[in-house]
Amino acid sequence: MNNLIQICRTFLFCVVFCWLLLCTVHVNARDNSIQIAGLIQQNGSFLSSPYTVSDTKILLSLDDLIDIALKNNQGIESVRQKKVQTEGQLTQAKSGYLPQLSIEGRYYYTERNDSAGSSLSEDPEQIPLDTDEVEAGDVIYGNANISQLIYDFGKTIDSIKIGKSNLDAASSQLQREVQDTVFQVKKGYFNVLEKKRLIDVAAEAVKSFQQHLDRAKVYLRAGVRTRIDVINAEVELSKANINLLRAEYGLKLAQVALIEVLGVTPNNGSYGLYDDKVNLDNILETMPPVPATLDKLLANAIGQRMDIIQLRHLTEAAESNYARAKGDYYPSITAEANYNDYETDLSLYKDSWEVGVACTWELFSGFHTKGAVAEAKGRLFENQAQLKKLQLAVVREVTESYLRTDENRESVRMALQTLELAKENFALAEKRYESGAYDVVEFNDAQLSLTRSRNELVVIYYGYLTAFASIEHAIGSYSRVNFR
Repeated sequence: MNNLIQICRTFLFCVVFCWLLLCTVHVNARDNSIQIAGLIQQNGSFLSSPYTVSDTKILLSLDDLIDIALKNNQGIESVRQKKVQTEGQLTQAKSGYLPQLSIEGRYYYTERNDSAGSSLSEDPEQIPLDTDEVEAGDVIYGNANISQLIYDFGKTIDSIKIGKSNLDAASSQLQREVQDTVFQVKKGYFNVLEKKRLIDVAAEAVKSFQQHLDRAKVYLRAGVRTRIDVINAEVELSKANINLLRAEYGLKLAQVALIEVLGVTPNNGSYGLYDDKVNLDNILETMPPVPATLDKLLANAIGQRMDIIQLRHLTEAAESNYARAKGDYYPSITAEANYNDYETDLSLYKDSWEVGVACTWELFSGFHTKGAVAEAKGRLFENQAQLKKLQLAVVREVTESYLRTDENRESVRMALQTLELAKENFALAEKRYESGAYDVVEFNDAQLSLTRSRNELVVIYYGYLTAFASIEHAIGSYSRVNFR
């Protein structure tokens, strides 16, 4: 009984020690999370205003939006929790090399028939007829067992390798999710700016058609033009107002899409975005240059794309899993110690202890091990094939992004020339209309051509910025561009 009490004390000490260790880890993790939150607050000034100020409109830059998304995007949070799961799996794998300690305590009542004559003589004729004795009593039982794995032909080591590779893969997946989110924020940000500029173009067209309508009315009263010019101007003004309305609703849809990526509505919706304030006439001067050569981009992508790195780690995990599965063909050797303590008056139960080495070898499992090896081998080959497929897909994605960026830059250059011609054509059309040389249809065509040219330039310009961001996303990196 004293031994059992000592074992219980030792066990309680271990439990208290582990509890204190876990509390320390929890406190450190909480402190680290507080420090990380503090760093986010320092790097993103939006935290001091979007969530504490609701009655004042704030302006957010692209960097602010990225910080908001990294803090609130649910896709990132989902992948982060998957990483936590893989950390737990690695801890479970490492437990295989640590001692396994267990204790058991039971209480029960038992009755036992015992033949007293069996201990007197082996001759049945000399055994009395009524010699059965009955032992009954309470039994308090305690057991302590400790085991330690000695060698299992690498199965536990391979399990740990699998856990480490899966954790590295989860970390790479988290980083890729961050890159995806940053790209989606940039894409949404440029889309909002594009829709705002399209509203400006549509509003300018409305203003121009309104001036034309006013002028047509003056000409009508002066007898210079007919009623058809006024009606035509009113029709074109109505169309321009419809285009302006569509542009305004397009902006609202773009803002909703951006909020979806952010994961939260900043400042309860009372916010604005810093605009790049680019001048369409000097748009080439503000455009970032096309990145380095395509070959260099491809080399960077193959080396630093997080999804490629993730699949490499998963392939390493599959290799370790294949080795672990083959390890089931071999035995496992463990060292064990066991102590049994009884507190009872019954003579049957005696305190005992034992120490030894056990060897466990599953000689036949109904071909389960064979099937597990085949499955692990197939998964390994599958991951290797997926890795090659992904590398080819990355080459295509980087190439397409690069060519699209180069195409958009040249398109901007051509759109600028078209816009200049459209401006000149509209100026000439306006003068000829005022002089009576042009009819209203030709004037409207010139105005529509100018508006269309401006729209195309805006779309191509922000398409270039989006394509530029897609190059960074395709090679697995991102930079911050702050418009203030």
